[in-house]
Amino acid sequence: MRAKIRSEKKLPSGSVQITVETAYIEPRPGGSLNITLTANDEQVAAGKVQVSAPLIFSANDCLDIRICLGSPVSLDYDRAPFPFNGKIDKVTVRYTS
Repeated sequence: MRAKIRSEKKLPSGSVQITVETAYIEPRPGGSLNITLTANDEQVAAGKVQVSAPLIFSANDCLDIRICLGSPVSLDYDRAPFPFNGKIDKVTVRYTS
């Protein structure tokens, strides 16, 4: 089961800070999540993931930056790799409670 969360409008061009915030609805491995996407502190999309990753990953599934070599995040893509040809200045991953 894959969730599809999309903005109704295009993201701004130029330097943009994108934030993906996840919050457990059911705080357990595999529990459902609320997802909020913001661009430059403005909410651009929100939705629900019915089943989250249960903290078990294969050797080739990880957090890819700039190119996805594993499973596609969306079935809209047909095959790997899925390169991003833009510029990424900084990536910060922060876990909060």
